[in-house]
Amino acid sequence: MEGPKGCYGNFFIFMVYYVHMIHKEDFMKIQKKYVLSFIILLVIIVVAGVILTSKMTISFKEAALGQVNLGEIDTIEIIKSDDNSANEKKITVSDPKSINQIINLFSQLQLKKSNFSTPSSDLYWITIRSKQERKLGLTILGGKNLVVYKYNSTVPKNSVVSYEIISGYNGKLMQKFFE
Repeated sequence: MEGPKGCYGNFFIFMVYYVHMIHKEDFMKIQKKYVLSFIILLVIIVVAGVILTSKMTISFKEAALGQVNLGEIDTIEIIKSDDNSANEKKITVSDPKSINQIINLFSQLQLKKSNFSTPSSDLYWITIRSKQERKLGLTILGGKNLVVYKYNSTVPKNSVVSYEIISGYNGKLMQKFFE
């Protein structure tokens, strides 16, 4: 009895081993497909993230000048603070050529929305007026951050927005107005 029982037992073990080897090769093929699919999906997500992040920079015109008619700007008031509020200088620009210089300076800015602003001792507070009415307020914090105040915003939560300045800021031109 041991002979046939042992024979069937060995046959059963051989069949399990054979089936296992077949499934192991299939399993390895399936596993390779899943790993390859996962890697491709991960690469697509990273590339899409990089593209979307780079598209999130906006121009100053898009961020701030939507509600301001550039031809109607009659004055720009600039307050400069170097290190504390006791050392403030204030100028009011009403010359159309100088107004265009300032608007062109800001038009070159590339911005990215930010949830915070880096404190700085070098500050500029700028008020843009159109028909003697405040339209836009800007705060430049050390040339790295820009806070935009839209005085007549139809959506209150969009009236104050903070941005990181990515490129285009020329602080020397701003300083030139105070010489």
